[in-house]
Amino acid sequence: MRVLIPEQLSDPRSQAAAPVDVHAHYAAGWADRTGMRVNFISSADGGATAGGLSRGLQTPGDNAVFAALRDLADVIVVGAATAQAEGYRPASPSPERTQIRQRYGFQPAPAIAVLSSSLNLNLDSELYRRARPDAPTMIITGSAAPISARNDVIDLAGSDAAVQLLEAPADGNGGVDLAAAIRHLLDIGYRRILCEGGPRLFGSAVAAGVVTELCLSISPMLVGPGAPRIVAGEQWEGEQPTLTLAGLLSEDDALFCRYLVGSAVGKHP
Repeated sequence: MRVLIPEQLSDPRSQAAAPVDVHAHYAAGWADRTGMRVNFISSADGGATAGGLSRGLQTPGDNAVFAALRDLADVIVVGAATAQAEGYRPASPSPERTQIRQRYGFQPAPAIAVLSSSLNLNLDSELYRRARPDAPTMIITGSAAPISARNDVIDLAGSDAAVQLLEAPADGNGGVDLAAAIRHLLDIGYRRILCEGGPRLFGSAVAAGVVTELCLSISPMLVGPGAPRIVAGEQWEGEQPTLTLAGLLSEDDALFCRYLVGSAVGKHP
């Protein structure tokens, strides 16, 4: 892997030979601050999936970036549909990665927060049944969530599994007020938030003005028509967000971009 931005060495041959500390690259200007970064991968022609899953686009370099971003997060936020489709489980970093987390001031393992307005969840999956006190699974829902489904989560949270139910206000469409949900995570100590999608959650997060960074891997693939984009949902209104390229890595013809997100946009009512 090579560092293209920021430029660190004047001799490209020396730079290519030097090992890249991916954690240090993504920790700079992040580990000591508060915010939410979003991680996505897309094909060169803008597709968010190949064969219906994001893992169809992954490269070894993307896997390394994915792991580093998780190692630099207090909590991983994900939409319920993405968590189910991608087979999410509680985070369990290796001893080496745990040491890296602690070196940067993080707890041994990140929590996972699942956003769901309907609470239509498979509570028998590993993400919930195997949650641990050191790596809890938090379910964030809106105040309009069905009471029966909320009670099912409360029953599970009362068992030995480290599952928590967090309630945010409902938005105008009966979903989760995302800005309020993120503020709540910050208030209870989860300062560095990593969002792993999906596309609707990303669109809502940008519209709510809560995205600090976009970490985008561009896979050297063409997936053709029909694949979804990394953003979905309702149209934005107002000023479009601006991106500043703060970091760029390259490996095996793939690019790993780190963008700082500028002004927020509004969402159509």
